[in-house]
Parts: sequence; C-alpha cells; structure tokens
Amino acid sequence: MSDSPDRRALRSRRLLWEALFALLQDHDWAAINVQMICDRADVARSTFYAHFPTKQDLLDRGFGFGLVEIEQLGQRLQGDGSAMPTLAWLVDHLAGSQGFRRRLQGSAAGHAIMSRFRTMTTELIRRDLVRAGVPVSDENLTFAVGGLFAALEVWLAQGCREPQPALIQRLRRQIDVVVQ
Repeated sequence: MSDSPDRRALRSRRLLWEALFALLQDHDWAAINVQMICDRADVARSTFYAHFPTKQDLLDRGFGFGLVEIEQLGQRLQGDGSAMPTLAWLVDHLAGSQGFRRRLQGSAAGHAIMSRFRTMTTELIRRDLVRAGVPVSDENLTFAVGGLFAALEVWLAQGCREPQPALIQRLRRQIDVVVQ
C-alpha cells in the first residue's frame, strides 16, 4: 500500500513532463502556461502545484527524467567498455525532438535551456568516460562536447540520414581522439 502514492506521484510528474515536452514542440516557452500543461496531461491544476511550483521547475525535473533514462540505458550496456550511454540517449533524444529544438533556436528561453542541457550533457559524458577508465581534462572535455554538438547539428540538418548506431560509433571515436 505504501508504494501506491509514490507510483501515482511519479506517474503524475511523468504525465506533466510529457505534456510540457509535447507543448514545446509547437509553442514558444513564453506562450505555455500551467493550464495548458494540465489540459494536455489531463490533470488538475492542483495536481501540477502539488508537484511543481512553476513550469520552470517542471522543466528542470524533465532533465531528471532524461538522467534516469540514461542510467537505465547505461545498465543495459554495462560490460561494453566502448558503450557511452549518454551518446546513445542524446542521439535518440535529438532525433525525436526536432520540433522542440527548432522552437528553442533564437529564443532567450531556448538559450537558457540549451545552456543547461549542454552542461548536463558534458557532465554525463565525463561520467561515461570515467566509467570506461578514460581520464579527461576539463579543457579537452569542453572541446569534445562542443564538437559533439556541432556534429549532431550537421546530422540533424541533413535529416538524420546516417543510421543512429553508426553515428554513435563515429562520435565515440571522435571523442576518444580529443580526450586522449
């Protein structure tokens, strides 16, 4: 019985995050309000406020959902020293969220969101490298992640033609060259 409220709370938070993410595909950040999120998630406003004080807090929590997905992927890939769960998640995430990415480009909110996303990605790539036994300096890691995002921009602009597994392998090789 005691697990039930936690599962419901997790389900509500997940529904709210999915609603926000879906709205961001078609609307600017500033145009989205709590009521729109609640309507999309089919939950009451009181449910929203029971979990998040603001839509910004929901967005921040959404990054946490991504972290859980990366951890789960990392556990499935464990044992493969060449695996970088962050790369696999990042490629899949960006391929599935192109409308969101387009919405962010050129907006003040987009700059803030992408800055936080890039910081999170940098730390996750660092963790993957450390887990694989690859020491990396801050300077090399920053350079590698900059190149990673540039390569992903090209891949997205070309319509994601390169198969994701091949792209991930290529990106991993490029990161290895930079960090070593």
